[in-house]
Amino acid sequence: MPNLKRIITVSLATASLLFTACTSSAPVVQSPSFKAGSQDGCATASGTYTKNSDSFSNDKEYQNGWYAGRKNCNPQSK
Repeated sequence: MPNLKRIITVSLATASLLFTACTSSAPVVQSPSFKAGSQDGCATASGTYTKNSDSFSNDKEYQNGWYAGRKNCNPQSK
């Protein structure tokens, strides 16, 4: 019986460590391209269509930022 208690204790401790390792408290650092895209997407969502076509076509970070900005600033999505 003492071995079963030890196995359960070790299993719970291991599971706790694994779940804790999956979380991050570090802030997300966004690239300048993502930030520019986010600002342009937000302006678009607010009614002023703004997009750098070259960056949107060739820079995935800008494109992701543009979509995120448009989504986060869209008054209809809130």
